[in-house]
Amino acid sequence: MADIDQKAQALSDARARILKLQEQMEEEASAAKMPVTVTVIDVHGNSVLQHRMNGAIAFSMFISHRKAYTAALTQKRTSDLFDLVQPGKELFHLMSQDSFCAMGGGAPLVHDGVVVGGLGISGGTVAQDIGILEAALQPRRH
Repeated sequence: MADIDQKAQALSDARARILKLQEQMEEEASAAKMPVTVTVIDVHGNSVLQHRMNGAIAFSMFISHRKAYTAALTQKRTSDLFDLVQPGKELFHLMSQDSFCAMGGGAPLVHDGVVVGGLGISGGTVAQDIGILEAALQPRRH
């Protein structure tokens, strides 16, 4: 019974963290006056959350999912993959896969040192998406 209670608590904690990250990314996007789509997926590539802010381009839903998926499955920030997927580089063929995206704006979601999913944000330029993501991932003081 204790194992079930621990799993239920861990799931509750993960949900709360995901919602907090979504809120933080949207706060950063609002401050930058850049409506975005925020996507969170689990480590298997399943959508856990996707929210498109009013005014975010519809295509951002597709791109944010691809960024989250790539970050979860490679366990790397998507911005760190850009150089590795260029022609002649070791991960070049990764980009031939439909769901991968090496544009900045994706990051692994880590809980207790284990990658449990991915975060993706899209709607601005790559630099804007990275800036919003990085700011939202910074620890906040209360």
